[in-house]
Amino acid sequence: MATSSTAPGYPRPNPTVSFWLANAAKEAPLGPGYRTTPELPAQSDVTVVGSGLSGAATAYFLLTGDSPPEKVTLLEARQVCDGATARNGGHCRPDYYREREGYADGGPVDGLTRILAPEEARKTTRCPRATAAYRFMAGSLYPYKLVQQLLKLCIDKYGLNVQTQTVVRRVVESGEKWVLETDRGNVESGKVVLATNAFTATLLPELAGHIWPFKGTCSAVVPPRTYAGDNALNATYGLNYGDYLIQRDNDIIIFGGARRSVPVDQLIGNTDDGSVISEMAEDLRNALPAYFADWDASEGQITHVWSGVMGYTSSGIPFVGEMPGRRGVFVCAGHHGHGMARIMTCAKGLAALMRGAAHTWEETGLPECFAPSEERLGGPARGRAVVHNIGQREVVRAEE
Repeated sequence: MATSSTAPGYPRPNPTVSFWLANAAKEAPLGPGYRTTPELPAQSDVTVVGSGLSGAATAYFLLTGDSPPEKVTLLEARQVCDGATARNGGHCRPDYYREREGYADGGPVDGLTRILAPEEARKTTRCPRATAAYRFMAGSLYPYKLVQQLLKLCIDKYGLNVQTQTVVRRVVESGEKWVLETDRGNVESGKVVLATNAFTATLLPELAGHIWPFKGTCSAVVPPRTYAGDNALNATYGLNYGDYLIQRDNDIIIFGGARRSVPVDQLIGNTDDGSVISEMAEDLRNALPAYFADWDASEGQITHVWSGVMGYTSSGIPFVGEMPGRRGVFVCAGHHGHGMARIMTCAKGLAALMRGAAHTWEETGLPECFAPSEERLGGPARGRAVVHNIGQREVVRAEE
């Protein structure tokens, strides 16, 4: 297992199967082994590495904006959308309620976060042990289907070339271009986008200790009758100690977390999404009856348990932009478990920068702190310091 300051290696060849993958695999337009062309393109104007939401969204905004590149290739080590995007909890929520409490200069902030007192918190969340709750706007989605359809659109309408089962081993400078060395041959590219999240430091060693893997565990649960149909939950949840859940229209609950059940050293630097840590799986099986009132454990049933690898950063802030000293190499990675709420904006701004539509960083619309500046890369890589305290809070976050 890698540490927080070493290269993480490459994605494992046989990952666990998530609920998202299992239930949409048959209808996925870009199935196992998909390749737009039988042969790997020898040349490309832009090559994107990674087919999760970061890679798919960046390709989309590159191809649909003004002055798009003529040839865009997307390389994926495993199958289409087989990494963190297809292994998350389906959450799409901002984290500003916790990080921005003291900042109101931008205008009215009423309604961003509603804090519920104990009695109302217990009634609203159906958690009898709740002592408080935050309520704010959030959403949920089927991330795997989103990426599949986004890439299909890019292929059918805009000429994107997708090559799965193509592991990029190195990115090497060659004159004014870059050569991506893969097991199937090389691709020469004018520009490169690394949308490789937890694995980015393998291809960009200067990011070792700045972006590092963090293993997570998630599950799919058929709830008891008391939490199905008209009795279903009416919000997504961030529960105690880093647990979280959403409930889908078909009553299935996607429930993840359980980080408290093992030492954090077992999660930091862990890229093994081919197995599930047994203590975490057991924690997920037992947690819902403890959280919720009238949850009959004899009725509830877990149908899937899986793992995924997130890309954490020392600051909790992603790296988005052109790498210093590597002209033409761009990165969109390290979303720290909040990629679903950040990526579309990040990818749009990054694509504008690459196409020349944004002439300055300010014109991308992205926060300055997202840029992989020399100052940021030269700062301390505080890998362990960023992991939020686990087991210290007694609150429930209910998200509409």
